[in-house]
Amino acid sequence: MAALPTLGEVASRSLPLVSADQSLSKAAEVMLANRALGVVTADVKRRPMLVLSYRALVRAIARGAHPQSRVSEHAVDEPVFALESMSVIDGLGIMRKTGVRFLPVVDERGRITGVFEPYHAARSLWEMLDYGDAMVEARARGLVALPGDATIREAARAMDENGVPEILVRAGEEERILREEDFLRAVAEERLDARVADYARGPVIRVPPGFDAKSAVELMLENGVRRLLVTGLERPVFATLTDLAFEAADLLSSRRPLETGFVLVRVEPGRVEEVASKAIMEEWVSEVHMVTGDYDVLVRIDAPSLREIHRVAREVIARLPGVLETKTFTGVRVAAKKAP
Repeated sequence: MAALPTLGEVASRSLPLVSADQSLSKAAEVMLANRALGVVTADVKRRPMLVLSYRALVRAIARGAHPQSRVSEHAVDEPVFALESMSVIDGLGIMRKTGVRFLPVVDERGRITGVFEPYHAARSLWEMLDYGDAMVEARARGLVALPGDATIREAARAMDENGVPEILVRAGEEERILREEDFLRAVAEERLDARVADYARGPVIRVPPGFDAKSAVELMLENGVRRLLVTGLERPVFATLTDLAFEAADLLSSRRPLETGFVLVRVEPGRVEEVASKAIMEEWVSEVHMVTGDYDVLVRIDAPSLREIHRVAREVIARLPGVLETKTFTGVRVAAKKAP
């Protein structure tokens, strides 16, 4: 199987940078200019300090924030970020665990070099898969519809309450989509009381149930859209580039051989069973053994990448209460007995 692309290879290098005291309307303008669903504030060494994501902006507007309120009032001050050397699957894994959909990408010195969103990975991941591997319904999700005379502020409330980034707008017989860029334009222009019909510009491209997922990704990329409307079901749903990127990551992860690592753990007296019972509950941990000698516990980790093994060892196992010291080894299988 071909090597996975790294975050540095697929991330956008157009940096949506703002200062903490700039307004939400300015943040929306910067997102539009950089085709990004978030903005970042950085320190003098270009390390990410604050992140205001599109989701956070929607939530702020939904809850009554004025477009002139400051970015710092609504941004996350301990942002999640990822190294540019990580694979896109590792990046999507971070997103899945933290619930974010916008990641600053940094170099080894912590300096921001790009931003990563799930749709950035859709093309490269599906190029590694075949037609027929999945259907659009695999990750399709419910849609939210509003009449054309609903306001932008009402659209923000609907998106926030339902956890979606877009609205299907119905005005008479016509249907359009209030896309992320449409909402951002309204916020940048501070027209929160405008009708959604005045801003919804997204074309509705329909596909039937059972439509091939790889073909769907190609169709979206060819038409410059991020979602398709799947009709013919009991209820219409959206299939999006973001959701299909996660589907591709799961398909590829299930097919790639796992890397194996072993972590020796030294534990405070009397806490061996406690550490062992907690370690076995962690993701990617497949075995835990109590051992004799200089260490007390041996943890086996089977994960998609060596980087993930070291992350689990460093950020999870080493931080369990009662752990004094860890030592990590990665293994390469050279021989194995066949099952009888």
